[in-house]
Amino acid sequence: MDDKTKPENHIYKELLEKSHILFLVLDRDGIIQSANSYAKQELGKQITGTSFETVLLDFHNTFDLLSIEENTELVRPLNLKRNNGLPQTYQFRFKFAGPVIYAVGELDNEDLEIVRKEMLSLNEDLNNLTRELHKKNGQLEMLNQEKNQFLGMAAHDLRKPIGLILSYSDFLIDEATACLDKEQIGFLHTIQKSCSFMKRLVDDFLDVSAIEAGKFDLELTWVHLSDVLEQSLRLTLLQANRKGQNLSIKADPGLPRLQIDPSKIEQVITNLISNAIEHSHERTKINIRLTIDADSVLFSVQDHGPGIPPGEMSKLFKPFGKTSTPKTGGEKTTGLGMLIARKIIEAHNGKINVKSIPGQGATFFFTLPVTGKGA
Repeated sequence: MDDKTKPENHIYKELLEKSHILFLVLDRDGIIQSANSYAKQELGKQITGTSFETVLLDFHNTFDLLSIEENTELVRPLNLKRNNGLPQTYQFRFKFAGPVIYAVGELDNEDLEIVRKEMLSLNEDLNNLTRELHKKNGQLEMLNQEKNQFLGMAAHDLRKPIGLILSYSDFLIDEATACLDKEQIGFLHTIQKSCSFMKRLVDDFLDVSAIEAGKFDLELTWVHLSDVLEQSLRLTLLQANRKGQNLSIKADPGLPRLQIDPSKIEQVITNLISNAIEHSHERTKINIRLTIDADSVLFSVQDHGPGIPPGEMSKLFKPFGKTSTPKTGGEKTTGLGMLIARKIIEAHNGKINVKSIPGQGATFFFTLPVTGKGA
């Protein structure tokens, strides 16, 4: 029986190819002549013919292959670059046999056990942190609900007295100006403007608290967007007239009816037109357009104000988002109007956005999808 057919040679070959050890055959120059399957899997299939140093991470340049021949019994920990890009330490033994060198590398079981225990410990810590995070999230959600409830109650209770003050100040301005001097009339206008801002702030807080509480329900019905626009203009025409502004309104003929919540879409349109009025100078024109394409209706408002700096565009539709662009009449803003408008339009499966060139004004617009047989 020759050496090739001996049973121990078959066993040796089976172990060599299927065991998880690195087995390399090097020549005296350190060139890899052959490698077992595991070595190719870990270090790359193309390692044959390359230098052992190409897979070795020797940061201090202390490894000298030929000097190992003096002490082949010593086990050497070497760091190798694995095929997955991560380094790994192997315990290497080298055997010199004439023109070739056999290199055998294996993982340190003690190191593996230490790593395994560390991973188990870290996994346990992660599970504990995850449980704690779920607990904190639950507490935060409860606090957020209480906050929304408090804001809703406070805003609701403030709405009535603010409305009364606003109504009485309007009445005094309209009916009692003949009995008052210029300074007293100025006081009334200050009260009126402050109450108007407070009412808008209260309304916005109520809307935001309803949105965050998940109580933002839509009452959908089939209406023409032009009818909703007409209702909104009754509220904004007076505001524009005070600044001598011209609202230019154009609508495409044959606009279809849309299934929307009229009061909420009216709120968005009023907000956008009012915003254009507040950012436009006196005696300027504001363009309002209603157009249609294949599957949506587009509403746009173009003002001729100072425009919005490019770096501040992303702030507009976020909570309390304000830009550095001042309102031409010194009007105040809550920073919530655009957020509410975005929530309303998105709830209708629409989109809202803005285009602006600094010094040339801004155009706010939204689209609403045409659905069903609402024509």
